[in-house]
Amino acid sequence: MHGHSMPPYPSLLALVCLRLRVLRFLALALAAAVMATHPAHAVVLDASDGLEAPKDLAGALWMHTDPSGAQTLEDMVHGPRKDSFVHLPGAVEQSFTRETVWVRFTLQRTPDSRAGWLLRLRPPRINHATLYAPDGHGGYAETRLGDRQPFTGRAVPDHNFVFPIDVAPEPRAYYLKLSNAGAPLRAEIDVWQAAGFDRFQKRDYTAIGVLLGAALLSVCMNLVFMSWLRDTLYGHYALYVIAVAGLAMARLGYLAEWALDTRPDLVAQAVLAVNCLFNTVATWFMARLFGFRRHWPPAFRGFMAVAAFNLMAFVLALTPLHVPIGPGVSLMATASTVFGAAFVLYLIAVRRLVQYLLPAAAFSVGTLIGLYNLVKVWLGDALPGAAPEHLYLLGVLAHLILLNVAVADRTRRAEREVLRQRELALSARVAAEQALESTVARRTAELAGTNAALRDEIGKRGRLETRLRQSLEDTRRMADQQQEFVSMVSHEFRTPLAVIDAAAQSLDLSRFGGESAVRRRTERIRRSVLRLSLLIENILMADRLRLDERSLRLQSLDLQAVLLQLCQGFNQAGAERLQLTTQGALEVVADRALIEIALQNLMHNALKYSPAESSVSITLTRAGDTARIDVADRGPGVPAADVRQIFEKYFRSDTVATVAGSGLGLHLAREIARRHGGDVLLVANSPQGATFRLVLPIFGPAPEKR
Repeated sequence: MHGHSMPPYPSLLALVCLRLRVLRFLALALAAAVMATHPAHAVVLDASDGLEAPKDLAGALWMHTDPSGAQTLEDMVHGPRKDSFVHLPGAVEQSFTRETVWVRFTLQRTPDSRAGWLLRLRPPRINHATLYAPDGHGGYAETRLGDRQPFTGRAVPDHNFVFPIDVAPEPRAYYLKLSNAGAPLRAEIDVWQAAGFDRFQKRDYTAIGVLLGAALLSVCMNLVFMSWLRDTLYGHYALYVIAVAGLAMARLGYLAEWALDTRPDLVAQAVLAVNCLFNTVATWFMARLFGFRRHWPPAFRGFMAVAAFNLMAFVLALTPLHVPIGPGVSLMATASTVFGAAFVLYLIAVRRLVQYLLPAAAFSVGTLIGLYNLVKVWLGDALPGAAPEHLYLLGVLAHLILLNVAVADRTRRAEREVLRQRELALSARVAAEQALESTVARRTAELAGTNAALRDEIGKRGRLETRLRQSLEDTRRMADQQQEFVSMVSHEFRTPLAVIDAAAQSLDLSRFGGESAVRRRTERIRRSVLRLSLLIENILMADRLRLDERSLRLQSLDLQAVLLQLCQGFNQAGAERLQLTTQGALEVVADRALIEIALQNLMHNALKYSPAESSVSITLTRAGDTARIDVADRGPGVPAADVRQIFEKYFRSDTVATVAGSGLGLHLAREIARRHGGDVLLVANSPQGATFRLVLPIFGPAPEKR
């Protein structure tokens, strides 16, 4: 029942109409034979013509068809084709064709009328329309219009094609060259005066505005109904009204005027795409309105398949494949319309579902007018009636008016059903209130007991929360006291350790320092002092990093120089095993003291866990905006079970219990790196050694970490 869908390409109905077209052709040929004995009479334009109504040129037109499309104006004016024109009793009517059509007519004006006139060509679905008007010097001026020409280039902006022409007092012949890419070709030609056309155009656009306003009002009303009645069918009908209005605007040429005025190459695709969207919405809406899913699910699935087909056709319409899919879209629309009409007739006549009478009448009016319009396009003036465009607008208006009445009737029936349900609900409410009163009384008593128990529970939990808060405060205070004690003890250990280290150095320099036993003992003393000093530094640094308010002391420093200084002054046995590799100076923004501690910890670990005869390589490189320092040893590597824990505070693996350490080195190195916006990673690990990488940003940490 898609009464406003695009007409299908020739099918069974077209074959039936073929005989009528043959009869029409014979009639035109006979009229041409009669008119050939009489010269073409000019249409005389006087001062009153084209002011209130157009001067119609129907009956004054002569037509010649050019199957090749290669014939020229010279062939029409002076060549052998000038005598091949056939007289037309009405408008130009050509069914589905790709042939070029030449139209000739003769105009003259009375001396008291204006020379300037407007020639209007409609409907606006003509691909190419070229007017050859006499220029008064024996030649012809060429003006090209059509929906393949930019709208912005039109001399008279209108959704139809309007040519400004000059009409002489003596008769002069005009030629129109028309062609379509396979679509039906119909051309109505009339003449206006500029003032009359201006008034008509205002009325025309006002009518379109009223039509669009009525459509908008209908959309808003149905959206309100959808909100009130909680029925999405009203929203679907609002979408259907939008689709009908969009299709009407596309078919009447307003799409080319308002949306694609600079892209005429997209007009045909856009019209087909709008038609596909309309078919999708209309098919779905019809299936819902008549309850296809409830009455016969296969019919509903079939209509959903048609909707899916049109949706896919919409996608293809936006591609270069839009020309070959047009016939399929029209054929599918016709088939679904016929099937839908038959099924709805079955529902009303056989199933006695009289509630569908009004919507069926609305769709039937649109469908009948649409089918009549289809036959009118094929047969032209051989079939009596108004022009197809007028029939189309009539069908749209009648369809929407009746469908609005049908939707309003549905609303009335829905309201009646709501009232009935409300009465049932009221009686149920009275019974429910009585049951509710007894339930409330019982629940009130239960709630009172529950509230008393809840108050007791709240009091218990409040007291428990107070004790827990006090316990947390005591724990936090004890942790702070412990930290203060550790920091104090660490500071107090520094002085005696320095004295012990100085004494060991003095002993090395004394006359007893040359003895091997003394040297071994002093080296053990100094290594122990170094280990305790590094432990104290790590404890103090961990305490320093723990204070969130402590800001970094950032400065620009050369990592190559820092590494050289650390390697040369590293006070630990085996320091000569450190091998530094750099690519030159590398400046970073960092806290020098913290970076040195992180590097010392990584070097100390590498020396401590690698064999005494193996080397420890330190490599400085740059990767983008980061500096990388890789410290690689030749030790036994990190056990696989300990990889995730080696950076935890105070963690020490069971496999290195015989090696002295505090479990702070790697943890502190990572914390320092992360305070700078970097990190410490285990990048290589095997039984032949491990490689730890310190990553630092070149330009220092982000502002929020400083």
